[in-house]
Amino acid sequence: MTAQIDDFFRYRKRKYAVAGISEGELFDPAWLGLSPVGSCSACWRGYQAVFAISGSRLMLDTLDVELREPDQGPPINGVQPDGSCRAWFNNHYKRLNYPLQYTGGLLLAAGFIRDLYEHMGFHPAWKYEKVVELVFDDGILIDESDRSEQIAAIRQKGTTSEPMSDENGIVAFIERAFDRSY
Repeated sequence: MTAQIDDFFRYRKRKYAVAGISEGELFDPAWLGLSPVGSCSACWRGYQAVFAISGSRLMLDTLDVELREPDQGPPINGVQPDGSCRAWFNNHYKRLNYPLQYTGGLLLAAGFIRDLYEHMGFHPAWKYEKVVELVFDDGILIDESDRSEQIAAIRQKGTTSEPMSDENGIVAFIERAFDRSY
């Protein structure tokens, strides 16, 4: 499988890949009445989302989606797609400010380590230099933590023959289902 394009998160004036989701779905286009189709081997889902926080509220900010029937998407939160084609998508929605009710944790990642690239699905958080964990309750940000050191420890232990121990809760942290395998 080809590496898949990430969803992104704008957080503290930086752009992060969404590299982990602890519970359920962060977003599903079907919630908006959309039925995306795969546009290329790098985007089997047929969409790419950009999320942000407004105040302390989780929002869908931008959505690029490939639609077949009809090829023009409906308005979302009062916003029409702007008609510009972007890479693999025929509908581009920006400044949606669409509130999401997500409850759970997200791992945001920046600084992908190119030596760890694999031609596969979504890259996990341990393949990035900077990792931030955000925790939401019904779409409201309730906790944030820099997990970069913990992730670096996981990455380091993963490159040795030593089995991972649970010192400082590292194994428990990585095993909380923070993956993006669809």
